[in-house]
Amino acid sequence: MAIAYYATARVGLLFTVLDTHVAFIWPPTGIAVAALFRAGRKFLPGVFLGALACEFQVFPWWVALGVSVGNTLGPLIAVEILRRFRFNPMSAGRRDLYAFLFAGLVGMTATASNGALWRMVGGLPPIEVVPAWLVWWLGDTAGLLIVAPPLLTAVRPRIHRGAIRPALILFLTTILCAIAFTNVTSPPTRSLMVFPPFMLLIWVGMNERLRVGSLHVLIMTAFAVAGTSEGVGAFGHLSPMTKILFVWALVVTAALITLAMTTTLAERERAEAALTTAAREYQNLVDSTPAAIVRYTPEGKLTFVNETLCRLLGYPRELLIGQSVMDFIPEMPRTEAVADLPVPHQISGPASGASGMIRKPDGSCLWYRWTARHITTGDGRSEFQAVGIDLTERRQAEAERTTFERKMQDAQRLEALGVLAGGVAHDFNNLLAGVLGHAELAASSLPEGHPAREHLATVQNGVAQAGGLTRQLLAYSGKGRFLLRTIDLNELIGQTTDLLRVTLPKKVQLNLHLSPTLPLITGDDGQLRQVLMNLLINAGEAIGDRAGSVTVTTTTHDLALEAVSGGVYSPAAPGQFIELIVSDTGCGMDDATKARLFDPFFTTKFTGRGLGMSAVLGIIRGHGGGIRVDSRVGFGTRFTVLLPVTTEVLPEAVETPAPLDSLLRTPLESPPRQRRARRTETIPRPPQRSGQPPAPAPAPVPAPRPAPVAKAEKRGLALVADDEPIVRQVGELMLKQMGYDVLTASNGAEAVALFVAHADLVRVVLLDLMMPVMDGTEALVAIRDRSTVPVILCSGYTAEAVPETLTNDSATGFLQKPYARGDLQAALATIGV
Repeated sequence: MAIAYYATARVGLLFTVLDTHVAFIWPPTGIAVAALFRAGRKFLPGVFLGALACEFQVFPWWVALGVSVGNTLGPLIAVEILRRFRFNPMSAGRRDLYAFLFAGLVGMTATASNGALWRMVGGLPPIEVVPAWLVWWLGDTAGLLIVAPPLLTAVRPRIHRGAIRPALILFLTTILCAIAFTNVTSPPTRSLMVFPPFMLLIWVGMNERLRVGSLHVLIMTAFAVAGTSEGVGAFGHLSPMTKILFVWALVVTAALITLAMTTTLAERERAEAALTTAAREYQNLVDSTPAAIVRYTPEGKLTFVNETLCRLLGYPRELLIGQSVMDFIPEMPRTEAVADLPVPHQISGPASGASGMIRKPDGSCLWYRWTARHITTGDGRSEFQAVGIDLTERRQAEAERTTFERKMQDAQRLEALGVLAGGVAHDFNNLLAGVLGHAELAASSLPEGHPAREHLATVQNGVAQAGGLTRQLLAYSGKGRFLLRTIDLNELIGQTTDLLRVTLPKKVQLNLHLSPTLPLITGDDGQLRQVLMNLLINAGEAIGDRAGSVTVTTTTHDLALEAVSGGVYSPAAPGQFIELIVSDTGCGMDDATKARLFDPFFTTKFTGRGLGMSAVLGIIRGHGGGIRVDSRVGFGTRFTVLLPVTTEVLPEAVETPAPLDSLLRTPLESPPRQRRARRTETIPRPPQRSGQPPAPAPAPVPAPRPAPVAKAEKRGLALVADDEPIVRQVGELMLKQMGYDVLTASNGAEAVALFVAHADLVRVVLLDLMMPVMDGTEALVAIRDRSTVPVILCSGYTAEAVPETLTNDSATGFLQKPYARGDLQAALATIGV
């Protein structure tokens, strides 16, 4: 360090002011600042020794010692200021430039002040102190500006492609400076040759970093000092003081220009890099957001789209820019607004514009809420920026909620209608029981051939037909029972259509498309035949006298869980189903008719009762299946019936009700009971009626014509309990004809009291299930606690209204209303009476 300081000091002494030993350019100052900043205070002794060796040659020892201390403290002060400001020579920022200039100003002021003071102590006249201080300060400052920057920014050289241009620039600088500060050129042009390296310096400051620019200044200073000191070059012909001032002005100006321009270039590059980074991050943020963002002119010309919208529309950004926004997003707002607008795609077929949704090629729909704002761009142009938020999921959720609410409303409506139908059937059966019983009792009391017997037979036939209607109501309400067996649906369809071909209009063609590999199902063939007959007859009537066709199709279909979740007309559980499709080319139905199609007593026929489709729905739900209706006015109707495929083969017919725990049936209209075990007795089917398909069940049995009943022998005491007086009276009279003495009660509590009073005498009990105070099941429990007397439970509902735990013994039977005397006798025989 001491050697470097001393050597550069000798160069600086070439530009000393006459008789002052103060140089206009003092390179050791720059070396000292760079060494102390980069290597620390360990070089302080070297700086001091180098300065002392130099000053001993020109000043007395005590002056040289004081000056050397000042030459060491000045760079140290400058370095401490640079460290305090966290100076970074590599960044070459504006803050670093200001810190460098401020540190040099303070440090060099301290050095110059110390040197001038010791020179005055050494005998310098006071009048020359100020000029000496000024020259000292200018020399240290020039040395700092010229020598320190290349040393502070110096790095270990590496050979790579990027180093070629700086090397060529420095080589060119060397050539131009050699020409300018030697006598190569002629004297008239020699002074002008200083401008080429200076202009190159300006170009370097505009295009290169501080490292290259400071080396350019250092090379220029070296050639200028060497040539001018030898009296050659652009300033060699001038007087000594003038050429020193010219060289000082040239190199200091070059250093300041280089520092300023390279700092500005670095700031600009950092700003551009920051802007590029910010733009990239903003673009990434805009492209990664789920919202669609566009900018467009008031005329609709797209100026910006983010990647989200590009993916949404399926076009690259380059293709969209410059296109009209209306080509891709119709009705985009032209003013500041918030609007729900569909995002279109190239589609095949009409879009469902009525619902406000545009269907994509894959069948899905998208809906966006666009918020448009007016903006002014940086160049003053007026544009709109719109942000679109995807509302598709919310719209779908709203649609699903609406669908669910509609299903719930349908379920509630069907539940209410089922309760009504079940109640009507129950009460009507009670009335029919009285009418049928009295008619039979009256007929049995008349002699053979009496004219009134024919009228009584008509009454009995009417009661049988009314019973068929009540059974249809019970089927709709879920109270019907089915004779289960394993069924080949194709065979059932073949048998049924053979019978119905002659009943269809002549112009109607019946087509069958039956799957040859159709699996078996478990069900009531009579009930399913009724379903098929209802659908076929309705299809034929929908076509009328026009030419048309009715098509029956069978196939298999697997339903997933989401396909059966909550629909009133959908199956109860997922699995494999047989699809029975009955379609026609008739007049079709409007939405209002479809909404009420399965309501009981709703009909579009002049003579219809409105129970056919209600019974169809009840039967299908009872089989655990589902039904779907697709119809448009003028385009025909399509009924799709889904029936679950069986997993077991039933060897014998088993009569059973529809599953009460089905997800899609209406609740029991009777009070909640445990389910009854499957029974083997059957229920007569409803008779054929006008406008309805021929019933598969046997026709109503003609009224019997028995001879007058002889007085029967006494068989003991019977107890009849029913809240309907007419039913109670019928039961009493029938039992009396059978030889019983009869006690009657109007409710369960009264029946239990009478039984307790006559427990030893009662041989049989008839209990109605639905009675006030205490119902039939409660009364049966009370009786069973005291006796095992035979009991017959009666109800307008089916046997499923009876808890299973009460009918496990052979002494308890069931009798459905209305019943005839023969039905009562059969029920008594079943329980061993």
